[in-house]
This record gives sequence, structure tokens and C-alpha cells, in this order.
Amino acid sequence: MMLALLAAGLVFCDTAAAGFVPANSPRIKTMGRWIPTDNGSLNAGRGAVIASAEFEGTGVWVQMYSDSQRDVWWLKKLDDGPFERFKSHMGTNVLYQNLPPGKHQLTIIRETEGMQGVTILRGFFFVGEKGSVDLTSAATPTTGNPERKDAVGPGIVSGNTDGKEPLPQEQPKRRSIEIIGDSVAAGAFIYSEGDYFQRESGYLAFGPRLARMLDADWSCVASSGEGAVRNNEEKAPYTAKHAEEQIERAFYTQQEPRWSSDMDDPDLVILAYGENDFNDAANRPSDAYFKEQYKKLILKLRQFRPDSVIFCMTPANTVTSRQCVPGM
Repeated sequence: MMLALLAAGLVFCDTAAAGFVPANSPRIKTMGRWIPTDNGSLNAGRGAVIASAEFEGTGVWVQMYSDSQRDVWWLKKLDDGPFERFKSHMGTNVLYQNLPPGKHQLTIIRETEGMQGVTILRGFFFVGEKGSVDLTSAATPTTGNPERKDAVGPGIVSGNTDGKEPLPQEQPKRRSIEIIGDSVAAGAFIYSEGDYFQRESGYLAFGPRLARMLDADWSCVASSGEGAVRNNEEKAPYTAKHAEEQIERAFYTQQEPRWSSDMDDPDLVILAYGENDFNDAANRPSDAYFKEQYKKLILKLRQFRPDSVIFCMTPANTVTSRQCVPGM
């Protein structure tokens, strides 16, 4: 029932204390696989997506829901302060309050991979902001790197008091990297304590870190246990979904919607598989079969990403890496 109400756009918090800005407003800058909906929400079911906004006020809350009861961990950051972790809950999450008046920059990042479910980001409440405008007519999220200090470009509108929104300014296309892979690409075991998903960090995984070093946007499409031919601990007849069938999913847990190649255009795609394919000696594929299926994966990816450079990466584990090399 909750999801039905969300779809109808009927679930809201008391907006008396703050101006509500829907998630797909041009004020919200995003990165990663976000899907806009007709009611102003943005949905994400892949790991390490980002939403960012500039606001002028004394506090900020975020309204989000999930299609599952599983734990999803996020990072939040205000201005030049440190990143702080929080676990999202259904409804309004208070991010910051009792802030000094003035302009602030907010960034939130989903750290948990998509197998934990789809996040439904309804929007933000900017407490005490003057001249807030509810921009429900925005059809799509903006893109770009919300981590840059100079990221007040398309999609970021500074607080104003005249009730008018300045027109977005065009910016040059930024470089972008897409990382497709398994648990290592998803950021597994980066934190030292907690359960599996609490220890995961899509933000600190190698792909996003590389992109930040190169001042590039990034999108992480990674799933723990996934392989090019064999998934982790997969037994015969090996009929599970593998990488080739997952690449175009917008959400890990759902076959639809698909993520079409015209929704983004990465310059580089890093394909990082092989650990799960070869970590079970009794069920590992033959070199010939792995080569044949890996070639199909590359051809599928080339159709989906016709203009991207494709970089095929072997596992960090030296044993499985050596086993992958003949086929790759």
C-alpha cells in the first residue's frame, strides 16, 4: 500500500516548516543510474548513486522509501565537512539541523549495492529557505559531478528571494567512467566492522576512486557474487543470471526498466569479472568455454556501449587472475 501511495504521489510530510523540492527538480544534481518517475521521484537500484543540491537555510531533511526492508547505507556531506554514514529509514530522514543561516552544499551517496533493493527518493525539505519553489514539472534529473566545488551548474540553483529560478547554464560534457563487475567493484569489505553490506562502500571502491582521480563522472553497476560465466558457488546446470543479462538493468532486483545506452555516454567502461567464475575449482568453466562466453559478453557490451573504450580487468586475486587470462 505504501508503494501504491508513493506511485500516486500522495505520501508527504508536513511541509509547514520547510519548502519541499522534489527529487527530479532541476535543483537536484545527480550521478549514476537514477530513473525519474511521473510524481517527481527518482528511483535507484544500483550502487553508489549520488544526489546533491545547494540550498540556503538552517537545515535539510530527505524523504526516501524502499521497495524492501533491507538495510541501505548512505554517506552525507555538508559544505567542506567530513562524510558521515547513516542508514536510511522509510519516510523523512533528518540530515542536518540548527545550521548557521546562509548557503550550504549537500551531497548524499548510496554506498550499498542494488541487491538490497530500490531506493525511492521523493525529495528534500530545506528548512528556513526563502523563496523556495516546488518545481514538479521537471521531467529528468540533471547529470554531472556533484562532488566538485564548482558544481553549481546545470541542476543546481542557489537560494533566492524573488521566487524566480535562473535558467540552467550549459556546461561542457565531462569525462565519464562506468564500472561493471562483482563485489570488488561494489566495494566489498572496505569497512572493518558490521555485516556484509555494512562493510561495503560503493563510494570508496576502486572505480569511483579512479574516476575522482581523473576528475570524471562515474557510474557503478556492480553486484556481489556475479560472474561472466559462473556466479559465486554456482552449481550445475549453471542457469543463473550472469553479467550479460544484467548490464542493461536499471535496478538489480528488477528486469524492468531497462537502462538504454542513450541515457548516458561513458568514455570508458571497466569490465571487472573473473573472481566468481574461477573461485570454485570443481565448478570452474573450461578455458575454451570461458573464452566463448566472455566474447559474447564483450559483443553485448559493445552493442550497448558502441562508442566507449572497453577495458577488461582481471581479478585482484592472483590465483583466479591467472586462470582468467587465457580466456580473456
